[in-house]
Amino acid sequence: MKVSDHEDLFKRYQSGEVSPEERVIVEDYILNNRFNELRLSEEELEAITARLAQRIGRIADGERQAVPLYRRWRGIAVVAAAVGAIAIGVYFFNANRHANTPPRNEFGAGSQDIAPGKNGATITLANGKVIALSDAKSGVIVGGGKLAYYPSLRGGTTKQSPLHDEIASIPRNDGEGKQQITASTAKGQTYRFTLPDGTKVWLNADSKLEFPSSFVNSKTRNVKLSGEGYFEVAKDKAHPFIVETKRQQIEVLGTHFNVSAYANDVAMKTTLFEGKVAVTEDGSRLTLDPGDQAYSGLDGVRAKTLMNPEAEIDWKNGDFIFRNEALESIMSRVARWYNIEVVYAPGVDRMQSFSGSVSRSKPVSAILGIIQLTKQVKFKIEGRKVYVQ
Repeated sequence: MKVSDHEDLFKRYQSGEVSPEERVIVEDYILNNRFNELRLSEEELEAITARLAQRIGRIADGERQAVPLYRRWRGIAVVAAAVGAIAIGVYFFNANRHANTPPRNEFGAGSQDIAPGKNGATITLANGKVIALSDAKSGVIVGGGKLAYYPSLRGGTTKQSPLHDEIASIPRNDGEGKQQITASTAKGQTYRFTLPDGTKVWLNADSKLEFPSSFVNSKTRNVKLSGEGYFEVAKDKAHPFIVETKRQQIEVLGTHFNVSAYANDVAMKTTLFEGKVAVTEDGSRLTLDPGDQAYSGLDGVRAKTLMNPEAEIDWKNGDFIFRNEALESIMSRVARWYNIEVVYAPGVDRMQSFSGSVSRSKPVSAILGIIQLTKQVKFKIEGRKVYVQ
């Protein structure tokens, strides 16, 4: 559908001239913040969102209704995010990811902004040697007894040696010539790794992956994860790939999936994007199809189908995407990426929820400023501490 078709559809929605099927399409756009491709006026966006809010208000039957917010930001239309989650929380809008000027908000006298995280990681070998990986590179290849940075693609060609930019050899420490390796990212870091079997792994901030320097002569390809990682597993039906976390064991043959298993998070999640995986926890075994998520909460593990699974890998795609997410969960993610400490004042409702999206390439003031515009919370930056009031 072309932009002009979208605009016509939204205007007909505003005037009540759409079919039930068309209404679903429009409201899906509103609920999922997909206004970047449109060129509607601020008044049109306000009218559309208000109309949806009225519909939801009737459904909610008197429960608390979300507050839409509107603002023109450097000539780019932005809109209140997801007025659709009934009776839960306050919503902030989806800022155009290329806008450079953060909202005008005060974060304390003399406060300094905090830059976003960047590429970076360490490799720890079994003998204790620690190798700091370059922040000028996006990833590293482990294989053939060597470590090498990803090729620098010059002149648009992809025909580069996979061992371009070799940085270290991996010493042998057993009869098969392999050893355990630990790849780690600190807070404010992310990195991409290619494992010895060709599996690609993106590690989010404050994460750790343990794996052998070779999978040769192994019946299974076992790795251990704490934190968050996105996996594109190399296909090998004879040697299943198994990811172990504190609570889940994920078994795959060849697929794409994301695992979030931070030790201090209440929930641990495995989200499948392609292929099929089996998730086991405390004797319970779930088989996931693309779009499904195995969610381990206080009441055990269960499977659910996500309406927008891409939001689970916002970090890999360079964004923060929040869908009716609690303030405490949002600030936990922000703290990992910006390497900050979050301090809550007494009485702050940590469970109030927000929806919206912001680029992870922006300084911390961008995301704090947008949330603060809701007037539900205020922030104060002092050094690397962010106070929530």
